[in-house]
Amino acid sequence: MSNDYLDILAKFGIGGAHPGGLPLTKQIFAMENIHPDMKVLDLGCGTGQTAEYISTTFGCEVTALDNHPLMVQKANNRFDTTSLPVHIVHGDAQNLEFKDFSFDMILAESVIAFTDISKTLAEINRVVKRKGCCLLIEMIANQELEQEIKSTIEEVYGIQHVLTEDQWLDKLHKSGFTNIQVLPTITSLHNTEITDINISNDITLEDYDIWDKHAHITETYASHIGYRVFRCCI
Repeated sequence: MSNDYLDILAKFGIGGAHPGGLPLTKQIFAMENIHPDMKVLDLGCGTGQTAEYISTTFGCEVTALDNHPLMVQKANNRFDTTSLPVHIVHGDAQNLEFKDFSFDMILAESVIAFTDISKTLAEINRVVKRKGCCLLIEMIANQELEQEIKSTIEEVYGIQHVLTEDQWLDKLHKSGFTNIQVLPTITSLHNTEITDINISNDITLEDYDIWDKHAHITETYASHIGYRVFRCCI
């Protein structure tokens, strides 16, 4: 199923489009003990900026997966240009074609909310190693939203639910994660400077209109929505 917001992210080729961008990713990974012999999955890799950073910085085995064909194409181009040994996969986060316990670490940056949350969390739980961990950056509602606000956000982003932190924690527990931390970071949806773009030639006025709606949400509802970084182990 097409998602207009994800389509424009792919067309604009924005790297680090998740809340906090690459600076947040670097902050999170600075707290982790990453070894070259680890297998890391970047779930919903987009144009591959984070996968490139992980591979370059830590030298571990990185698999990058995305469901959007244009994202996969642009990620492939990035890895070809940099000659990085990142394995790129066109796949569905809700139905991962990996064996059980395949990865030491799984990273998902503003990905799961765009899917069937329970299905994707179950798949993440299945393919992460029992002593591995998952790092999830997800948009949250700071409190229960009024229906009008909730409907606006769900329509613009093409998502089914805007969960509160407690609702995310409940979903994670029900998916089999027993050791869950909410990492201390800035949690507001402040605009991060965009420095990594790979724009397609077929941008339309409608695409800019969707981007304007996204910007309107982050500004108008700044007190209503934010994000959290969940570190989950089993």
